Amino acid sequence: MWVLDELQPCIIMKFFEGSLGDKMAHLPSNKLALEDVLRYGQDLLRGISELHSHGVLALNLKPCNFLLDEQDVAVLGEFGIPMLYAGMVAPSERAVLLGSPNYMAPEQWGANVRGPISFESDCWGFACSMIELLTGERPWRNLSSEEIFKAVVDRHEKPSVPTGLPHSLERVLQRCFEYDYRRRPSVQEILQTFINPIEPFKVGDWIFANEKSLGLVKSVLGPDNIKAQFCGNLSELTQFNGASQLDSLSLWKDPFQVGDSVRLKLSVSSPRFGWPGGNATEGTISEIGTDDAVFVITFVGSQQTWRADPLQLERVTGGLVVNDWVRSRKSTESSGPIPSRVGIVHEIDHLGKLKVSFFGRETLWTGEAADFEKVVSLSVGQYVRLKQEVVAPRFKWPLGECGEWDTGRIAHILPNGGLVVDFPGRLFNGKGWWADPEEIEVVRINEIDGLLKKYQHIEKMHWAVRPAVSLIGLLVAVRTGVVVVNLVTRPFWGKKQAATANEGGVKNGELPSDHLSKVRKEGPSSLNTVWLPSQVAAATSTVAGIMFGER
Repeated sequence: MWVLDELQPCIIMKFFEGSLGDKMAHLPSNKLALEDVLRYGQDLLRGISELHSHGVLALNLKPCNFLLDEQDVAVLGEFGIPMLYAGMVAPSERAVLLGSPNYMAPEQWGANVRGPISFESDCWGFACSMIELLTGERPWRNLSSEEIFKAVVDRHEKPSVPTGLPHSLERVLQRCFEYDYRRRPSVQEILQTFINPIEPFKVGDWIFANEKSLGLVKSVLGPDNIKAQFCGNLSELTQFNGASQLDSLSLWKDPFQVGDSVRLKLSVSSPRFGWPGGNATEGTISEIGTDDAVFVITFVGSQQTWRADPLQLERVTGGLVVNDWVRSRKSTESSGPIPSRVGIVHEIDHLGKLKVSFFGRETLWTGEAADFEKVVSLSVGQYVRLKQEVVAPRFKWPLGECGEWDTGRIAHILPNGGLVVDFPGRLFNGKGWWADPEEIEVVRINEIDGLLKKYQHIEKMHWAVRPAVSLIGLLVAVRTGVVVVNLVTRPFWGKKQAATANEGGVKNGELPSDHLSKVRKEGPSSLNTVWLPSQVAAATSTVAGIMFGER
């Protein structure tokens, strides 16, 4: 039961004598045996799954919060308390922590900008706790909170999973540390692995193979040995034998159900079994083939049914699908600063409700399709700048030479749509600027009017463009000047050579023809040369050859 008194929030729950942290402290090795870790892990995962079914996040998973009852069953304690601090205004973004630093996922550090926090955030904390139970050592034990932040958030480092574990268990713990929470396993997949780490998949599981094929487990032949039916190979079953092959497999986190509205993915140009109309034509799943892994789709106004490969389908509602960029028609305000109104669709449930992540919100926002309108998506590598009407941006943004907002390039897109922008046109302080997707606009060179403005945009692509163009201009100017000088002075060269010859004179007893032969042999420079050191002369000759094309 939740209670909020005048001083602090708290939870009233049954009293337990001890925790797994206490139990470890009384053991000589300060760690638990693998069989105990698997047993306690199953208890905890069932508790986490129950919380998630009610939309509650634990967020503060650690051995000291894993309580033990009279039957030696692990029970979750202090669950959900960090969410009470979500949205609180603090002097710095890390002053209010949504968890304990040693067990926090990257998105928990400043969840309003790096979020959203989600069910998969608990998977990170759970995996950290299991590592501590297995090794007796807390992850990042020798680092301060600031150092943990730099390791986890800035450098994308991960806790080390101990060796010697069953391969499937080691693999699922490693996957819990994916930087993007959407790539982490579900609680259900982790639970299946803890129940049977030797045979992590069971008959009837929908599995992905290398994220490129989607199939159905038909038989389990033994440890690390299964057969699956894939829609792309209906003639025979595909066998996966050995740990290395099973590494490519993962459970389908949110499988389709009968009644779901679906359409073809836009990337599909040739449907495996055909499709009426274009990719955007929506149908309804009427049957899921458990024998051949083929779905049967019906369409409004048609009696004909169509077969479909589930890998080529995506759930749709109101014309929106997962990963679409949308703008909220309603306010997305939270208890903290006002979030952005532009976000990314993360999930569509079986009832057609959308879960959308907005920059500035700690958690996913749930709404109906009518609450959103689709906008043009952004991608890494695009050049962007702040909109002209933005006067006070959410984050600092550099100004250009003419007092306008400078142009940068998207270097990274966070799951909540937040942008990390670099400014390659700046030699110094050009990396790691933040931006709200609602405040920026895309800059395309083909939409820029005038050669001068196009060139100014090219300068934004790299700081070396302007020096390079200036150098080329200088070389062209120098060479052009030399050509002009040559054209002006060329008519007088003959007179100058003749005068030089006369000044040199013809020695007594030397015929004029002999003198001319000497000039042809040694060149005009032999008549009046200036001595230079050999290194200077060689360098001068090289530069002249490069600049004037004499080499």
